[in-house]
Amino acid sequence: MKSKNARDDCSPSFDLNKRVRECDDMMTQYWNENPDLLEAVKEKKETAKIIAELWKGFPKQPAPLLFPKIVVAQPKDAKPSLTERTLSALDRLNQLKQSPLLQWGWVDNLKNKINTGHKKIHENIVANYGEITHRTNAHNRKCTFQSVEEEKGYRANLLQDQIRAWKKLLPSLLRKFSQIPDPRKPGRITHKKTVLMLYGLLAFVFKISSCREMNRELSSTVVFNQLKSIFTNIDSLPHACTLTRFLEKTNPQDIEEANIYLIRDLIRNKKFKKLLINGCLPVTVDGAQKLYRDGVLQDPRWCERVVGGEDNKRKQQYVYVIEANLTFKNGLSIPLMSEFLYRNTNQFDAPDGKQDSETTAFERLALRLKRYFPRLKLMILGDAMFSTTGIMELLKASQWEFIIRFSKKQLKSLAKILNSAKKYSFQIPGQSMYRERYQTFYWENNLHDGFSGDLTIHLVGCMEHYQEVNKLTGEIEDKYSERAWISSMPISDDNVHELINLGARKKELVEDSINTMKNRGCEYKHAFAYQLNAMQGFHYLMRLGLALNAISEFSKVIKKYVKSLGCSATMKLIKSTLFNPWLSQEWYEVQSKQYSQLCLQME
Repeated sequence: MKSKNARDDCSPSFDLNKRVRECDDMMTQYWNENPDLLEAVKEKKETAKIIAELWKGFPKQPAPLLFPKIVVAQPKDAKPSLTERTLSALDRLNQLKQSPLLQWGWVDNLKNKINTGHKKIHENIVANYGEITHRTNAHNRKCTFQSVEEEKGYRANLLQDQIRAWKKLLPSLLRKFSQIPDPRKPGRITHKKTVLMLYGLLAFVFKISSCREMNRELSSTVVFNQLKSIFTNIDSLPHACTLTRFLEKTNPQDIEEANIYLIRDLIRNKKFKKLLINGCLPVTVDGAQKLYRDGVLQDPRWCERVVGGEDNKRKQQYVYVIEANLTFKNGLSIPLMSEFLYRNTNQFDAPDGKQDSETTAFERLALRLKRYFPRLKLMILGDAMFSTTGIMELLKASQWEFIIRFSKKQLKSLAKILNSAKKYSFQIPGQSMYRERYQTFYWENNLHDGFSGDLTIHLVGCMEHYQEVNKLTGEIEDKYSERAWISSMPISDDNVHELINLGARKKELVEDSINTMKNRGCEYKHAFAYQLNAMQGFHYLMRLGLALNAISEFSKVIKKYVKSLGCSATMKLIKSTLFNPWLSQEWYEVQSKQYSQLCLQME
C-alpha cells in the first residue's frame, strides 16, 4: 500500500515530455546568464574530440604524465577572446607531437639514453682507476646446496672460523670482567659476574633486541649446551633482570675498560701496524642522540630541552652520546669509547639545571683517552663542531695530531686564506680520480692561531668534480663539491692523499657504525633500562659486541664469507647454526680445544 506522502510522479497523469522541456528551459536560462562558462565547456568538448582523433595515430601506450591539462582562465572584468585566453587545442597538440617525449617509444628512448650515460661515466671511471672497492659482493640467487649434508658442512666451516676468532678475542675480555667489583651480597650469588657479563655481551653479538628477547632466545636448552661447550666457564644462564640489577650498581666505565684492554692487546700484538695513518692510530669522534622521552622524568641526569611551537611547548628528556671509534683505511671501524652528556642537578652550582655540550663532553673523553693511552700516538678526526680553539689546544697539549673539518661559512677568516690558495690547486700524480671523483687539493701551511698565538695550524681544501645522469632528460651533468679541514700536520704533495683520503675522509665510518647500531639490529635507540647506570652498562656492552663483530668480519677466515654473503647474512647464518641443533655436542667440544689465531684483512 502506498504512503500518503508518496509523490504521484509515476501516476498516469505524469507528463515526461513536459518535465524535459522545463529542464531545457532552465538550462538555457542558466547558460544565457553564464556565457563564459558555456564557451569553456564547448571548447573542452571540442578539444577532447581533437585529442581523440590525433591519438589514433600514436601507439597504444599510456599518455605521459607531462601531458598538460587545458585550463581556461575566467577573467573578472574584461572578456578576452578565445585566442588571448589560451592556444587552440590543435596548436597545442602539434607542439606536443614534435616533442621528443611523445615520439614513438619515448620511454624506451629515455631509458636507453640514461643507460648510455651511465655506461660512459663508468668507462671513464675504470679508465682512471677510480672504482670503489665494495666490502661485499653479496649474490642474489637461490640457495645452491643440493643436500642437507652439504649445507651442514658449510655451516660447520663458518661456525668453526667464528669460534676461532672468539677464542682469540674473548680471553682478555673475560679477565677484565672478572676484575669488576661485585656489588651483590655473597650469600645470594647464583651466577658469577663473568657469566653475567658474557651473557649480556653475547646478546648484543647476536643482535637481540630487548631483555625479553634475551630471556626467550638465550635460555633454550640447545643454546645453553652449545655455549657451555664453547665457553667452559658458563655453568648457568641468568635472567635478563638479574643482569639489569647488576648493572645498576656497577660502574659503567669498568665495562668500557674491558674494551680498552681488548684494543691494547691488539695494538701490542701489532695487528694495526699496517693500518696507521702517518704513524698514528686514527680515532674518529662524532655525536649521536641515543633516545628521547616526552614529558616523563626518567632520571635527573638525563638532558632536557623544550620542544614544540608556541601552542604546544613541552619538556623533553633525551640522552646524547659522544662516540669515539678507531677508523682504518681498509674500512674497519672499531668502537672505542663513549661519553654521555649530563644535566647538572646541583641546585647550588646550577639552579636552572645547566647541561653539557658536545665540546665539554669531548674534553672529558679526551682526558680519559689520554689516561688509557698515555704514550700512544693518536690522530683525532672530527666534524666541524670540534673545530674550536679550545679543543685544538687541548689536543696539542695531549701531543696528538688532528684533522678536523671546518665550515667556511662560520670561520670566514680561515676560509679567505684558504680560498687564496685555490690558484695553486694540485692534482695527485697518477691518481686524478679517487672513489669515482676527480680531486684537486689546495692548502696553506704554517698559520698561527690559539688564545696566545702559539698554535700552529695548516689548512687544506679539496675540490671534487663528478658526473651524474639526469633522470628526466638523460643528459650527463657535471657536479661539484668542496670540503675543508684544519690539520696539525703540514700538508705536502706526498702526504695529502694519506692524510685526507685515507684519514680524514674515513670519518664516514663512525657515522656508518652509529647507523648500524641504530637501524641494523643493535637497537641503539632502545633504553634496555631507564636507570642511567644500567643504561650506560647496556650501551657499553652493545658497543663491545659491535667491536667483536667488526673485528671478526675483517679477520681473514670470516672475510671470505662476508664477501660472498654480506655481513648481515653471515651473522644470521652463524646465529641460526648456533641456536639450532645442526651440529653435535662432540663437534663443539672438539672446537673448544682447537688453537686459534687472528689475522686481519688489510685491504
